[in-house]
Amino acid sequence: MSDSISTLKAKGLPADALAFIESLPADQGSQLADAVLAAVATKDTRVEKAMNNALNVVPGPFRRPVKKMLFG
Repeated sequence: MSDSISTLKAKGLPADALAFIESLPADQGSQLADAVLAAVATKDTRVEKAMNNALNVVPGPFRRPVKKMLFG
């Protein structure tokens, strides 16, 4: 099993998606797992950027408490 598939398991990818990836030939499964990981990383970056842009409308002294209330 490739490292990227193990990483997807650790990230909590649904079991049916993991089963599909593992059913592919090793090179194709690894390539798909790498693509999924890249998509997840891109999504995480975009969400972080959007969150920061949204917090920019909150006055400075209140940003940290608002961020903590909204996002934990």
